[in-house]
Amino acid sequence: MSRLMSSELPIYQLIPQLKHQLLHHHEAILEAAPGAGKTTVVPIALMEEVWLKSRKIIMLEPRRLAAKAAAKRLADTLKEPLGQRIGYRIRHEGKESPQTKVLVVTEGVLTRMLHDDPSLDDIALVIFDEFHERNLHSDLAFALCLQARELYRDEDPLKLLVMSATLDTEALETRLGCPTLTSQGRSFPITTHYSNKSLKAFQITDEVVRLTCQAFYEESGSLLVFLPGQKEIRQAASQLQQRLGHEAHLSILPLYGELSLKEQEAVIEPSIAPNRKIVLATAIAQTSLTIDGIRVVIDSGLSREARFDASTATTRLHTRRATQAETIQRMGRAGRTEEGICYRWWSEGQQHQLALQAQPQIEISDLSSLVMDLAKWGVQERLELDWITPPPNSHWQQSIDLLTNLQALEQNQTSQPFLVLSALGEQMSSLGIEPRLARLLLDGKQNHNSDSASAICTILSEGDPFANYHSDLSDRLNWLAGHNQAQSKRPRQNYLNARQQWHRRSQQISIQQASLDNKNDIAFLLIRAFADRIAQRVEQDHDKTRYKLANGRMASLSSLDPCAQSEWLIALDIGGHHGQEEDRIFLAYPIQLAMLTQDFADLLSIKNHLAWSKKDARLLSESQRWIGKLCIDKQKLSKPSEADICQAICQYIRQEGLSVLPWNESSDQLRARMQFAFIHDKQNLWPDCSDDALLNELEEWLGPYLGKVTNQQAMSKLALNDILLSRLDWNLQQFLNRKVPARITVPSGSSHAIDYCEQQPTLRVKLQEMFGYTNSPTVLNQIVRIELLSPGQRPLAVTQDLAFFWREAYPEVRKEMRGRYPKHPWPEDPISAQATAKTNRALRSS
Repeated sequence: MSRLMSSELPIYQLIPQLKHQLLHHHEAILEAAPGAGKTTVVPIALMEEVWLKSRKIIMLEPRRLAAKAAAKRLADTLKEPLGQRIGYRIRHEGKESPQTKVLVVTEGVLTRMLHDDPSLDDIALVIFDEFHERNLHSDLAFALCLQARELYRDEDPLKLLVMSATLDTEALETRLGCPTLTSQGRSFPITTHYSNKSLKAFQITDEVVRLTCQAFYEESGSLLVFLPGQKEIRQAASQLQQRLGHEAHLSILPLYGELSLKEQEAVIEPSIAPNRKIVLATAIAQTSLTIDGIRVVIDSGLSREARFDASTATTRLHTRRATQAETIQRMGRAGRTEEGICYRWWSEGQQHQLALQAQPQIEISDLSSLVMDLAKWGVQERLELDWITPPPNSHWQQSIDLLTNLQALEQNQTSQPFLVLSALGEQMSSLGIEPRLARLLLDGKQNHNSDSASAICTILSEGDPFANYHSDLSDRLNWLAGHNQAQSKRPRQNYLNARQQWHRRSQQISIQQASLDNKNDIAFLLIRAFADRIAQRVEQDHDKTRYKLANGRMASLSSLDPCAQSEWLIALDIGGHHGQEEDRIFLAYPIQLAMLTQDFADLLSIKNHLAWSKKDARLLSESQRWIGKLCIDKQKLSKPSEADICQAICQYIRQEGLSVLPWNESSDQLRARMQFAFIHDKQNLWPDCSDDALLNELEEWLGPYLGKVTNQQAMSKLALNDILLSRLDWNLQQFLNRKVPARITVPSGSSHAIDYCEQQPTLRVKLQEMFGYTNSPTVLNQIVRIELLSPGQRPLAVTQDLAFFWREAYPEVRKEMRGRYPKHPWPEDPISAQATAKTNRALRSS
C-alpha cells in the first residue's frame, strides 16, 4: 500500500476543533495514536492562524534526531528547504531565517530561550510534542512557560499545546483546565502477534534474534527491533550478521543515543528497493521517528533507564519491563508508511499487567542542570514552580550540594532557602551544558588550557570511542590528538567535529584575568569538576582492584588495567545496574594525592577523631583530613580533654552495648535490685536501670568516671557497684538494703542470695532448709519464687506456694529422692520437721 498523503492522515479530523480551542483559549491537549500525523500536520495547520500575529510556533521534540527529522518532514510537506518557513535549532546545529514560522527545537534549547527572553515576545504558541515521555527538560520547560506566561504575558498570554499518543491526561486537564481532543485511528492498521514466552532479560537476545530471522524471511519490508541497551544490540548485531550476513540487499544497523547525530540520521534514511534493513534500537526509536520502509516491529518488551542515586550522586542502569504506553508507541512504528506487523515477546495476558506509564524522569534523574537553570531563573524553593510532578527533595538537595562544591552558588549563611548563582555560576549557566563540564571548560580557559578542556568534554559528552578497552582517559585524548592509532568503534571525525564545537564554546567564555599559574595538567581540570568521584584504592587481587569513591560508593577495575596501578584516580565514568553494591569504572584518570592537598585545600575537611578502637582495645585520638567520605591522612592528637574522652567512650558503648562494661555477678544483681525497686516501689524516686535508660543516660551516671579511661585496663577497673550506688542517696540505699535485700535468712538459719536477674525474684535453697515453713517470702509485696534443690544442688521443684508443695508434691519427691540421698532427712511430715542444712548423722550428733 502506498504512503498516505498528509491530507488523508487521521489527525485532520481534529484540526477544526483544535483551531477553535486555541482561538478562544490559551491551552489545548491533543491525544492521537502513533502515525495519526500529529507532528507533521498540526504545526503547518496552525501556521497561518490570525492570533499568531506574525509570531513563531515553537515545537519541542525530546531528542536531536527527532527534532531534525520532524523539521525535515515539515519542510518536505511545504516543498521548501529547511530554514525558510520551517526551521530547527538543536545543540551545535540549526537552520532558521527571518521567514521562519515554525521552529522545531529540543527542550534544552527552549530553556535557554526562556533565560534569554523570559517573555518570549516573538513566540505565540509552544507545542510540547511526545509529552508522555516526561523528559526532564520538557517538565522544566513546561513549568517555566507557565510561570513566564503568568509574569510577563498577562495581556497576550503564551498559548500551550500538549500532544501525545499515550498521555495520562487527567492530571494535565486539571492543571491546564481544558478538555483533551482525541483523534481515533492511525494511518495504517497493525497486526499484533503475542508469544507465550515470559519476559526474561537473560535469554531475550537469542530469542529476539531467532524471531527476527523468521520475520525477515516471512514478511516484506524493513524491520525495527527494540532491545533494552547497547550490549544487547551488539550481541544481536553479531548473531544476525552470522545468520543473515550473506543477504546481498540487507543492512543491519544499530540505533541508540550515544551514536553521533550523523550516524543516527544515516539509520533513518529511506532504503531503495530491493534494499532492506534491520534496525536494532533502544527506546530512542520509540517516539517521533518515522523510519521509511519499516513494516515489522519486534519488541523485546524491556527497557533500560538511567536511575540516579542521590545518596551517592551516581547514576546506574536499571532494566525493567516496558510500560503499556511504551509498547503502544513501539507498535506504532510499524504503521507509519504502510500496513504493519508487531511481534511482542510476551503474552497478551502479560500486556495488561504492565505498568501504564513510565516514571517521570524528574523523579529518577540527576537534577543538577535543572537546579542551575532554576537558580538562573530566580527560583528559590523546590516547590515554587507549578510542577506536574515535583522534583524529589533528596535529588534536589544533592544537586545543591554538587553546585555548591562546583562553586556555582553563593554561600548561604542562613537557614532560609537560598539559591543564587555566583559569578562563576552565571558563567557556567551561560554555556548551557551540564554543570561539571561547564566548570571544567571554565577552568581550562582560566588556566590557558582550553584545548585539553575541549578534548575532555568531547570524550565525556560524545561517549567512549573504545569498546572493551582499558579505562585510561589519556589514551582517548591521545587518539583524539592523532597520537594513538588504536581502533575505535566510532569514526574519529565525529569526535574532531565535536571537539571543534567545544573549543568554539570555550572561546565564548570571557575571563577577566587569567590565572598566573599555568596549570597545564589534565588532573587539575578534572579534580574540581569531579571531586565526588575522586577514588582511593582499598583492595587489589589478581583479578580485580577495588576503589572507594569520595561519595562513599565502591567501584572496581580489572587489575590488568593500567589505572589500577594508581592509588588515587578520578572515576569519570562509572556504571552498574540497579541493586548492585559495587560499580564498574569505565573511564578514569590517575592523580597524585599531593595535588589534592596543595591545590584543592578547600575540598578538604579536617575532623578531630576520637573513638574507642575495639581492635586495639584503646582510645584513638587523631586529626584526620577528609575529602568527601575518604580519609586521606591522619595525625595523632595531643592528650584529649576528659569531656571528649567521655563522649567517645559513650558513643562506643551505645554502638556495642552495655556488655562492654566490666559487669560481674555483684553489679548485675545490684542493677537488677534497683530496677526491681524502680518498677514496684512507687513511693520513692528510683533511677531507671533498664538497658535503654542506661544507654540514654550514659553521660549522667557513667560519664563522671570515664575521664581517665583510655584503654581496656582502665575500663576493666570501673567499679560498677559503687557507680550504680552513687545514683542513690543515703535513704534510698538504706531502703534498698532493708526492703530489697540481696540475701535472705531461711528457716535453717542459713543466708541465701535472692536472684533478681530473673523475671521474678528467685531463691535457690535446699529443700531440707525450708522444713516447717509454709509462707512464701515476699519483696515489696511481690512473692519470691522458691527453687527447691536436692542435696546435690539439682532443682527438684519450683513453687510460689510452699504449703501446697508440702501437701501435694512433696510425697512424690520424697518417694523418689529418699533412696537417692539416704543420708539426708526426708520426713513424712515436712511441716512439723526441723529445717536443717545438715545430714542425718550431723543431726544425731548435734
